Amino acid sequence: MTNETEKQHPEGAAKLVDPELVKSLPPMAVDQSLSQRNAPGQTTAKPNQGTPPDAAKLPTDATGRPRDLTPAEAKGVNEAVIEKLKTVFDPEIPVNIYELGLIYGVSVGFKGDVHVRMTLTSPACPVAGTLPGEVESKLKQLDRVTDAKVELVWDPPWNKSMMSEAAKLELNVM
Repeated sequence: MTNETEKQHPEGAAKLVDPELVKSLPPMAVDQSLSQRNAPGQTTAKPNQGTPPDAAKLPTDATGRPRDLTPAEAKGVNEAVIEKLKTVFDPEIPVNIYELGLIYGVSVGFKGDVHVRMTLTSPACPVAGTLPGEVESKLKQLDRVTDAKVELVWDPPWNKSMMSEAAKLELNVM
């Protein structure tokens, strides 16, 4: 006589997840677990940590209400973001993440929101869980940055040719 579990998982079939464990987890725990794997080929945005954008950091109009950034102001924020990224270092390599070529894109919205697309030197990088959060935290400290999101991507895979000439010289990679 077969029990209910054997009916769901025929002989020889792998039982990958304990159904009782899944039932005991809140629904978001399963979703977050899947989104945080960051396997090669996946593009995963870091989940919102719940802090609302800080509109008080925006310039104000004549009535004192926050207004959108002008294109020139947004360009200035973009430059400030790049300078701040140059203060973040991969703990295993003595070069900042910008010069290492780990930053694939920076965009600044007119509401002061910043979006950074970045990668790591390897999907198995030990700082995968902490470095994106460090980047977000540092960017949120900047004037006129109301919110910052880091999207960790794996395509294209990082390689040494993506480093700046200065990084290659510092690491003696030519």
